[in-house]
Amino acid sequence: MASRLKAGLVLAGPALEAIPEGAVLVEAGRIVAVGEDAAVPRPEGCEALDLGNATLMPGMIDAHLHTFGVDSTRLHLIATEREPYRAARALAELGRLLQAGFTAARCLGSSVGPDVRRAIDDGLAEGPRLKVAGGFISSTGGTWDGPSVSLSAARLSGEVADGIDGLVQAVRQRVRQGVDVIKLGLSKGGVADRYHAWGDDPLRQVAAYGPAEVVAAVEEARRNRLPVSAHAIGEEAVTLALDGGVDTIEHGYGISEATRARLAAEGRIVVSTISQLHFHRAAYEAHGYPQWEREVYERHWAVMRRDFERGLAAGVRYALGTDLIGGPTHPLHEAASEFRLAVDWGMSPHEALRAGTIVAAEAVGIAADTGSLEPGKAADIVAVAGNPLTDIGTLRAPRLVMKQGRVVRSQAPA
Repeated sequence: MASRLKAGLVLAGPALEAIPEGAVLVEAGRIVAVGEDAAVPRPEGCEALDLGNATLMPGMIDAHLHTFGVDSTRLHLIATEREPYRAARALAELGRLLQAGFTAARCLGSSVGPDVRRAIDDGLAEGPRLKVAGGFISSTGGTWDGPSVSLSAARLSGEVADGIDGLVQAVRQRVRQGVDVIKLGLSKGGVADRYHAWGDDPLRQVAAYGPAEVVAAVEEARRNRLPVSAHAIGEEAVTLALDGGVDTIEHGYGISEATRARLAAEGRIVVSTISQLHFHRAAYEAHGYPQWEREVYERHWAVMRRDFERGLAAGVRYALGTDLIGGPTHPLHEAASEFRLAVDWGMSPHEALRAGTIVAAEAVGIAADTGSLEPGKAADIVAVAGNPLTDIGTLRAPRLVMKQGRVVRSQAPA
């Protein structure tokens, strides 16, 4: 059955054009027409949904999260917790993310990601359209290979790969698992740093791979028609990503003006990930963070904000991604915080909405099918109270969520 959605405002097309008193017609899970209410057909027998003064917009997209499926304060359990439990927990969190208005997301590192995606795709569980990287790819002693896990256990996980041959083999293993994207770890802390993965200081990062290794991984991914994403903080790592042909750069701060200008000139997408640090900072007292860890996050927060603001001024293309990992400290369903934080740091609401829909769809690799309200695209639609172009906070409480033409959340207009 066709559905016709009417609202006080519709944000349509690749520019998120604001159409007052607009409507969207949906048939067989696809958008058939979008525009002014008077111009959108009313097929006989179609379901009519009048959303009052709400705004209809594309479903939000989180371009960077993790389906770890463990307590976020006990991440060491990733190495020992049974994967069936982790997958079940992750699916519950993703169901709440969909209810929050996120119709698509990209999991950039989790061994249960491919199975979680499969369960959603097969209709066994509710969740956003998901693109997954499977397990991380890290060098020995690299981004995600810290000394808290024995080297033998780390190698058994399949997430440690060294040298050209090792990187090629790791990519092929991910291909065998059916991933959608390859995720590389290109930066890490120094030997003496206490916070290994992100380093104690964003301006003193250590490169985790050499140029030839990055090129080998990217070439093997290309051979298998897969994009590549890279955790890259600091000048050396971001340069590695650019030189190696990485598609999307995650975090991407702690860099020089020259590298920032290069990012802008090449149009390479940087994924924001402000929420990761925001939720750490919010949890300091409730979860008893030690002083040294707070100081690390404060250093990263300051440089991330500085470089985000400079990146906006330089014309760097940002997609919004949260880097949320699950509750209790980093609940996936709070992903709309990224929009508010991006606006707090200098994006206009319109820019933030595009970064979290249209540009995020490009980063995730689904722009041909979703990310904007256009005829022919999937009916991934959200309705929010009021106007997010003037109040970005309206994104926190969607009235309606439609995924591929099916209503998964509906609240009567006030």
